[in-house]
Amino acid sequence: MKKNLIHLPLALLFSTLFYDQDFGLNMLLFAIIAVALVVVSKPSIRSRRDFIFSASLYVLSGIFVFTVNSGLAQFNYFIAFLVFAGSISGRGNSVYVQWFNGMYQSTIGVLHAHIHRDKNIAPPKQKKDIGFILLTTVVVVIICVLFASLYGIANPIFGKWLDAIDLSFFNFPWFILAVMGYVLLRNLTAPAELDIITTIDRNASLHLKEELLAESQKSRLQKEALLGTILLGALNGLILLFILADVMYLAQNPLEDAVVLSATVHEGVNALVTSIIIAITIILILFRGNLNFYKKSATLRTLTYVWLGLNILIVLLTTYKNFLYSTGFGLTYKRIGVFVYLLFCVVGMVTTYLKIARKHNLLFMFKTNARVAFVVLILLASFSWTRSITHFNLGTVKNPDIPYLISLGPDNGDLLYAFAKAYPSKSLDRDRIEREYHSWKFKLDEETWQSKTLQGILNSQNKTYEIVGTSY
Repeated sequence: MKKNLIHLPLALLFSTLFYDQDFGLNMLLFAIIAVALVVVSKPSIRSRRDFIFSASLYVLSGIFVFTVNSGLAQFNYFIAFLVFAGSISGRGNSVYVQWFNGMYQSTIGVLHAHIHRDKNIAPPKQKKDIGFILLTTVVVVIICVLFASLYGIANPIFGKWLDAIDLSFFNFPWFILAVMGYVLLRNLTAPAELDIITTIDRNASLHLKEELLAESQKSRLQKEALLGTILLGALNGLILLFILADVMYLAQNPLEDAVVLSATVHEGVNALVTSIIIAITIILILFRGNLNFYKKSATLRTLTYVWLGLNILIVLLTTYKNFLYSTGFGLTYKRIGVFVYLLFCVVGMVTTYLKIARKHNLLFMFKTNARVAFVVLILLASFSWTRSITHFNLGTVKNPDIPYLISLGPDNGDLLYAFAKAYPSKSLDRDRIEREYHSWKFKLDEETWQSKTLQGILNSQNKTYEIVGTSY
């Protein structure tokens, strides 16, 4: 009963934080409350590394909602919440399984715990079921209100009695949100998991097992090793020629021809990613089973590691070309996306190396890549892309594309406004910049304490934003 009582004030706080509010500080506060509630209710969970990992990322996502408050940060918050909720009971599971388990835990956790409780244990005597009392109260009140409304329509005198009742003091939507908060918090602290999915995922092996082979199978294995050696040798020779051509291109000052550089970056990235996916698929087919344990596959392994290393070198060269393009012609969302794609290419090659070197199976790659992608997604919300693009372009690019920066939205209104004031002689759409600035200011001025953001705090303290730029 004492454990249930703690949910009541927290439910009222939940409604206070989120009723008729935008997202901001309230998201961070709820993340801290949810993690603290689970830790207090389940002391044994403190030492579990998977829970610490998911809870830390969940709180971190709440910090980014407060400091950055971008759409990506808010999206990540809900994804991180599901992973956090799924890790409470689903220990040791992969990220994608924790998503499903998190939806299950946060919606019907209490019901699951009630259905799967040990029937051999007698229920404690002389204890009030707070949850049942609340549920009964809500159901009775709602049904009585419904029938009273119908009777008021059917009988004018009864209707006048109802009209005389002043319930303006009672905020029904706020109350419903408090009830939802109570149910959510109760579900988080209830033992619940998707038994079949979580158990299969938890018990699945990540390592390959060597099998006994017949003579005919050994002969086939030898041929596969030979085929793979020839194939990887040819790919390594081809990739060395490509790297040589890429270095020669970079030595010719690629900024002189923007069209060619643009095609080299964007179309080149698509071709690079496609070639990496195809080659990794070939490697995974080759190292799918007993070839991992074949004693005469040392040359094939060496060529595979060399190929992975050379591909990482190509990724670094492509990253440099994208950086040159961004510094010369401006940073955009698409060019940031190129950096992210290249990062995932490196991650894919590193996990491929680990898979071969440690004789892991495909499930290891799925689990590892999903976890890395989840962490990267959270970290990408650690800064405002719109403000970063604006600050970089105004401070680095000789002729920044102002219309493009204006189109990014009001989040950069103060930066464009400061730029327009710093360069009064430049031809700019000053009316539109001023509208964006006032829209930015109005949004921050309207923040309540629940939806307060770091940007809003700085604005309330009249902080100024300076543009560090080149000479125009």
